[in-house]
Amino acid sequence: MKRFLKWSLALAQVIVSAKLFAAPEHRLTRDFWTSPEFVRSFMGDYGFRTEVEPKVTRNEQQMIGEVVAKSQKDLQEAITYLADKTSLKSSAALDFALATMYFQSDRLGRAAVGYEEAIRKFPNFLRAHKNLGYVLIRQGDFDDAAKHLAKALSLGEGDGVTFVALGYCHYALERYVSAENAYRMAILRVPENKEARNGLVNCLLATDRHREVLALLDEMLDRDPSDIFCHRARANALIALDKPKKAAVALEILRRMDQLDLNGLLLLGDIYHNLDLYSLSLDDYQEALQKQGNLSPDRFMRVAAILIDRGSYKDAFDYLERLEKKFEQGLSQEESLRLLSLKAKVLLTTGQESRAAEILRNILSKNPLDGRALLLLGRLAWKKGDHATAAMNFERAAKIQEYEADAAVEHARMKVESRKYAEAVELLERAQFVKPRDNVGRYLTSVRNALVASRSNR
Repeated sequence: MKRFLKWSLALAQVIVSAKLFAAPEHRLTRDFWTSPEFVRSFMGDYGFRTEVEPKVTRNEQQMIGEVVAKSQKDLQEAITYLADKTSLKSSAALDFALATMYFQSDRLGRAAVGYEEAIRKFPNFLRAHKNLGYVLIRQGDFDDAAKHLAKALSLGEGDGVTFVALGYCHYALERYVSAENAYRMAILRVPENKEARNGLVNCLLATDRHREVLALLDEMLDRDPSDIFCHRARANALIALDKPKKAAVALEILRRMDQLDLNGLLLLGDIYHNLDLYSLSLDDYQEALQKQGNLSPDRFMRVAAILIDRGSYKDAFDYLERLEKKFEQGLSQEESLRLLSLKAKVLLTTGQESRAAEILRNILSKNPLDGRALLLLGRLAWKKGDHATAAMNFERAAKIQEYEADAAVEHARMKVESRKYAEAVELLERAQFVKPRDNVGRYLTSVRNALVASRSNR
């Protein structure tokens, strides 16, 4: 049972780490915006389809031809020329052409206004709806972008790129089923499009369909064994399916490809730790400290806590020393105090009580409401037999909401040692009221039984 509980807690830890090491953030990459498929979908040509696009007079068609010729030599000159020709009465086609040139020059606000004006003049203007959708994606307005892309599709647009863009909008808005449907439609039209397949992978991951995503990823990796996105996503899916050994292999592949980032390296260390491969896990944890990156100190301190929990006190203390050196003055006060608390915990466990007490008093001088330090000082006083001081520290810690339950449990344990079962029961009941836990509940039952037995023996 203890082994099962340990593994369950370890798995939970790895899953938390895996959330930090997610598949690459799903976004429309530069490759999407510069791909020939997107350029064809967005630019098309400057001709117009009469059923879903405005009529163009012969003079306007000639003008557009002149503008296209100018744009190939000097885009800004072409924009200035066409801007002078557009008006409230001119064809929507001119607004469309002008907006498209604004987009080409990365003037997204003006491009959006131009497409909106074109749609105002001709509500069923298919390409204006589609292109406005692309512009709105670049501006981060995914809801309106989805509406205009859907309108373009309802008017007869059917290219795969439009479905990819629509899927991306729905995914960004956490509409995973709608996003999945759009990505599947995109794959039917452009089977080789990576954006569509990556989008579908993320939809399956977001809806916890990990077996299905593994099958898709295996198919994608058969086509391109060097696809970093697929290897990262595969590691996540394997962790979610509680297949740590296979997940470790996936992460090791990324390491060999020099694509394993800090989060991935720490995750690999967590997996090896939970597989009782302590030497490998320590190697990864130490390598992570040497690696460049902007990971928060808190993530590294969690590693130190893991080393402490498994009894590797020397390694934990060395790790904390190196962590302190790595970040030097970059630690916030809260992070600095937490690091000191971890050091004190190691010193207490290894019998260096005076050094631990000095650190804890230093912490409390900076933050009198540091619950961790109060609990550790309470344990130290208890260990020395000074129950009055221990009780005072436990009671102070219990006044801090985050530590109320843990402080009550520690205080109860001390009372049990003194055979003050009634007081211990009261403290444990309080702890369970604040933060119900199965192990504390079982302990409470044992203490109640001890209380009953002590009364019957009087």
